[in-house]
Amino acid sequence: MHTRPCLAIAVLWLALLAQAVAQTRLDKPQLVSTEWLASRLNDPNLRIVDARGSMPAYLQEHIPNAIFLHVETLRLSRGGVPGQLMPAERLAEIFGGMGISPDHEVVVYSSTEDAFASATYVALALISIGHQRVGVLDGGFEKWKAENRPLTNKIPQFEPRAYPPRPDTSLFRTLEWIKQHLDSPESVQLLDARAPQQYQAGHIPTAQNLFLREVLRPEGNISVWRNPDEIQAKLKHLGIDLQRTIVTYCNTGREASQLWFTLRYVLGIEAYLYDGSWVEWSAKGMPVER
Repeated sequence: MHTRPCLAIAVLWLALLAQAVAQTRLDKPQLVSTEWLASRLNDPNLRIVDARGSMPAYLQEHIPNAIFLHVETLRLSRGGVPGQLMPAERLAEIFGGMGISPDHEVVVYSSTEDAFASATYVALALISIGHQRVGVLDGGFEKWKAENRPLTNKIPQFEPRAYPPRPDTSLFRTLEWIKQHLDSPESVQLLDARAPQQYQAGHIPTAQNLFLREVLRPEGNISVWRNPDEIQAKLKHLGIDLQRTIVTYCNTGREASQLWFTLRYVLGIEAYLYDGSWVEWSAKGMPVER
């Protein structure tokens, strides 16, 4: 006689469980915690990318099932200007060769040493070919290791996948676009992600300097992202209007990707990336401000 109430409770419990599982899925680019990744570590639909940039370090130890990828694999010289992101078709071929398909969720991690810029650059490359199921590990490899989470030296084996790209060029702004808007600072704001010494030695006119490490909070030898209110306060201190377009740049786009990811996916504000960055700007003889 209690069958129906018990069945109803079971159905409700299953629905709540399904909802909880759905909430753990990556449906848009975002930061993910070490706790989240640990709970999904053996999920066959998850791909993990180690972007620390050191093959010896990767071979010694890495997060289980992580695939090694150096960011320079994703870049080329275009018109003589080095460090430019490859075309979408070639990026898709690289990611597909790693065993990543459009259906996979992907978590990328790198290191406090690079302020997680390598991880955000890989995320940028994925997002630029239409891949939205992307997470960047907050705290990176150091936080994972400090928490005594699993590590391995085993290299995972994944079958190559076909990856039809869906290029999203709207993420970027070009040199020509910057030139056209340079005399209209009210319509665009430039953020230079480089160290203050580099910025002071020469930068694109009107650009403000927000060193990429400033959006992180050090915790011993570990760094994590600051909370959104802290980051917004730093931007407002620079006179940045969060309601207007922001374009980030650095030397070759890698460090700028960290600010870009922070603005767009941590703060949720309109931000774009100038891929050519300072290397292209200075090579083309564009105006310089010191």
